[in-house]
Amino acid sequence: MNALFEVQKKLVPDLVDKMYRRFQILSAIELHQPIGRRALSETVHLSERILRTETDILKTQGLIIITSKGMSVTESGEDVLYKMKASMDSLTRLEHIAHAIESRFAIQKVIVVSGDADIDDEVKLRMGQATSEYLESCFEDGTRVTVTGGSTMAHIARSMRPTDKSINFIPARGGLGEEVSFQANAITHLMAEQTGGTFEVLYVPDQVSEAGYNALLEEQSVRRVLHHIQQADIVLHGIGSAQKMAERRHSSPQVMEKLMDGNAVAEAFGYYFDEDGNIVYRVRTIGIHLDDLTEDKRIIAVAGGNSKKEAIASYLKIAPKHTVLITDSVVGNWLMNQ
Repeated sequence: MNALFEVQKKLVPDLVDKMYRRFQILSAIELHQPIGRRALSETVHLSERILRTETDILKTQGLIIITSKGMSVTESGEDVLYKMKASMDSLTRLEHIAHAIESRFAIQKVIVVSGDADIDDEVKLRMGQATSEYLESCFEDGTRVTVTGGSTMAHIARSMRPTDKSINFIPARGGLGEEVSFQANAITHLMAEQTGGTFEVLYVPDQVSEAGYNALLEEQSVRRVLHHIQQADIVLHGIGSAQKMAERRHSSPQVMEKLMDGNAVAEAFGYYFDEDGNIVYRVRTIGIHLDDLTEDKRIIAVAGGNSKKEAIASYLKIAPKHTVLITDSVVGNWLMNQ
């Protein structure tokens, strides 16, 4: 879907759907012309009542003519079909990719935006907007959303809009010692600001020793946030490349060697996975774990860019079946062919 369609969807949410439906009708008429309304209804799988409304509009616009023999496309209609074909092909191609990935990995839903997030910041923006829109459709009064950190989550936060729903945002983990704006605490704060919601904080390191872990669990404020994480309605998370995530965590040479020996390619929730989705290594983290991704939660994974394709494929092999994936077409095309 090109950038113009993205803008149109913002301004008039049902515009693209109507455009696509009329393009399908016009294409069917061109293919079978002259064609009667009943035969056309069976071809495009629309009721005759709806079809009558749509064909009347096409006739008024001078795109078709209706005679006793049936409907035919005018020269203007042919011109519209020619100019719209590339855009409509792009739209249907992205939908095809999404459905293929849903089937291939047996997950609930996939949303694909065009491009490669590695080389085009506009793609990251579109992924953020797509995620924000999907999140908004899930919001109810009192919804709790727990969010991991990372640059992708930051893009989503900046795309969010005010809502009249009461939403609480909870960091899904502590800090990584990375750029502050990419930490889960900062992202939940920004999401709350953007939406008019509330937020909580989790002031703990992302990874700790066993002694430190047990000590932190004694803190009432930490236990409260961890309880809210487990009670969250929506889990919003990224998927990382194993090596990059290990470097961001300033992992020891011993850990780096273990990841290399285990052929780790992906990271999520402190777990490192090989290409088959097997756990290679687990970091002791304060926050959400795989066991917390229960069926009563909406699980939304957002990741894109050619450099992450193996990581995303690895994680999807063990992802909960109720996962919603939002990615870009470079990853989507690759996943579809795995």
